[in-house]
Amino acid sequence: MSATQPAAVLVRDVGRGRTPSRLRRVEWQRLSRGLYVPHVEHSSVQKAAAVALVLPRDSGFGHLTSAALRGWWLPNRLPAHVLLGTTRSGVHVQRRGVYVRRSRVAEFENVGGIQCVTGAHTLVELARDLTLVDLVPIVDCAIRSGVTGEQVQDALSRRSRGAATLRRALALADERSESWWESVLRLQHVVTGLGPVDCQPELWADGRFVARADLHLMGTSRYPECDGGEHRDRDRHIRDLARDKAMSRLGLDRYGYTTSEVAHRPEMIIRDAEDARGLAHDPRRLQTWWRVAGLSTLTGSGRARLAGRLERYRLAAIR
Repeated sequence: MSATQPAAVLVRDVGRGRTPSRLRRVEWQRLSRGLYVPHVEHSSVQKAAAVALVLPRDSGFGHLTSAALRGWWLPNRLPAHVLLGTTRSGVHVQRRGVYVRRSRVAEFENVGGIQCVTGAHTLVELARDLTLVDLVPIVDCAIRSGVTGEQVQDALSRRSRGAATLRRALALADERSESWWESVLRLQHVVTGLGPVDCQPELWADGRFVARADLHLMGTSRYPECDGGEHRDRDRHIRDLARDKAMSRLGLDRYGYTTSEVAHRPEMIIRDAEDARGLAHDPRRLQTWWRVAGLSTLTGSGRARLAGRLERYRLAAIR
């Protein structure tokens, strides 16, 4: 909880004038059995910190909750879901508002004062429910934060659901990526055979640093980039214009794409890359992309799919 809010209260520890009946009043919110917090808006981190008080000692948060607590890039327009935990205890752990799965092999570590499964085990759990396109940006971010491929391989077992997807995501990952959308833009070029693509290349001229780009279609003068909302900031826009002109003077082509174009107009991005490589248009490239991305959170059907999988956890949590 933040310093400006009263701490979470466990009914078993009530005192100082807080009786169980008082905790059930409107100014208190019940998060789980025997656990109350002030009835104000709480962030997911604050809720997790409170619910951690009622989890067994050999338990912690996993899956999307662990990823969120670590600040990793989450899927696009992530559907609502309960807190997700993991336990090594042999008994079923049931807590209101949190789904706890059992695992005999999970390992735990402290993340900002909250116990979570390790980064490697977090990726293994995420691979059970996420598609390749949603998983690669998280793997990029995880490796960037210090998780290694060897740790992930050690956490994987041959029978793990999603193991093949996670291994492919590891092969496609690049720790230099700086955003979820940049990772997806890179994937659009790589999985459609329009690579190789360099990530975050630095551009120099006469020993002078000129710019750093999101991506470079190696072997061409093309530099695709994803322009998110921060590029609308006045000062950022001025810097972007100066950088674009500097690149143009070097004969380099910067192609900026909005997040909407990355999500909904991949055919334009693919055709631009084909032109940059001097290739004839091949509609099979777009078909390849949608086979990979069709059930990701880039699409309404993909978000509905993920919402359905997360709903199973919610229903299990309230039984």
